[in-house]
Amino acid sequence: MIKKFNFSGENVLAYNDFGNSSGFPILVQHGTMASIKDTGYFDNLGKIARIICIARPGYGESPPYVLQNLLEYGTITAKLIKELGIDKFDILASSAGALYGYAIAKACSDKTRNVYVYSGTPALYDSEVQKNWPFPITKEITVEDSQKIAFEVFFSHFTEQEKEQDFIKDSMANNCFGEGQNLRLRFKDWGFNLSEIKAKVYMQHSKKDDVIPYIMAERTAKLLCDCELELLENGSHFSEDGYKSFLQDTVMKILRE
Repeated sequence: MIKKFNFSGENVLAYNDFGNSSGFPILVQHGTMASIKDTGYFDNLGKIARIICIARPGYGESPPYVLQNLLEYGTITAKLIKELGIDKFDILASSAGALYGYAIAKACSDKTRNVYVYSGTPALYDSEVQKNWPFPITKEITVEDSQKIAFEVFFSHFTEQEKEQDFIKDSMANNCFGEGQNLRLRFKDWGFNLSEIKAKVYMQHSKKDDVIPYIMAERTAKLLCDCELELLENGSHFSEDGYKSFLQDTVMKILRE
């Protein structure tokens, strides 16, 4: 069941709280196209962990909310964590969700134990990382323009039937506000530096990632104080099988230790 948390005035975050209610909590930050209704990825993980998937502002049932920077999202999520009475947790983030996972780790440094990053968007605030970004860099963009770009780049090729799938429908919600916000914030000052994150970060990235060159993952890992980077010889940017393998071989293995 999708629940909603009021974090300020009429502003709310939608989240899905499932899995083993007595297990160690895992906060999930989804990628570009995803829905917190899609729980199938976590069938095995949910047997041993409590999973909390959060829909960022504009995605699914989370109404639009203009973030000033990524750290603000971390402070908002900290309020949800307090409301849920969670003392310690891990963060699982993939693709574009990595930025928000780092923001939570910074805002909740005393409660974050580990951060797991699968094919994560790199530290795009860093000038060295930006040099290897294979797409246009837009540092100043309006909310409206970011929504238009998001639709054209990510969603314009889908058929009307495909758009009814939860992961596409929820990502396109509110005129693509959520993905537009990703585009608007990623090159700006995040409100923190990765060197400030205290938690252990386990990062996995493919050397054949055709969206985010692995050299950017290497640079991002070096910016973190404590990061274990696993580079795969094969694999795409994101695949269901690859993600499930990461959950099984990295996340669940550490949870059981």
